[in-house]
Amino acid sequence: MAMQPWMYVVLLGLVVIVYARFLPKEQAAASGKMTVVQEIEETIEHFAAEMDEQNQSLMDLFSKTKQDYEVELAKLAGRLETLEKQKHELSQELTKVHIKDQGNSALVTTIDPGLGQQAAAGEPQITNSSLVEESAAAEEEPVYVGLSMKSRYAELFSLHDQGKGVEAIAKKLGMNKGEVSLILQLSRQEETTRA
Repeated sequence: MAMQPWMYVVLLGLVVIVYARFLPKEQAAASGKMTVVQEIEETIEHFAAEMDEQNQSLMDLFSKTKQDYEVELAKLAGRLETLEKQKHELSQELTKVHIKDQGNSALVTTIDPGLGQQAAAGEPQITNSSLVEESAAAEEEPVYVGLSMKSRYAELFSLHDQGKGVEAIAKKLGMNKGEVSLILQLSRQEETTRA
């Protein structure tokens, strides 16, 4: 246990009092001043050395914490970049599937004229020009049907709706706290853009 500065002062005072009791009055006047000054200087030097050691240990701890933070931040940035690439690839595939489904519908309409009667009944008819317009619109704006954050991370949002905190959710699902926070934040952004 490291001694506090006030303890040094108290100990020094006790040493001086005991020392003054044992010295005769004549010797105490001559040599007492020099001894007390030396003891005070030694105590101050010892205290300064301990303070330097404590400051150095704090600096080491701070630099280690900073390095750990930077490593974790780099990991999260890499993971975010990977997730963004996956999102982009999935949106492209979804757009292709959507265009392919529309193409198949147009093909069925042209092959089976009986489906043309549906258009007469008030249902929209798919033509080649509307297919081209929809595919151009799909290329400009990717379709994210069924890929909402809440559907992809249903268990996470279930725990969040139960009132669980970020730490508890991360521990339960084996994820990082930063990742859980990011998913919750992206979900809020997604809801505001859809509204």
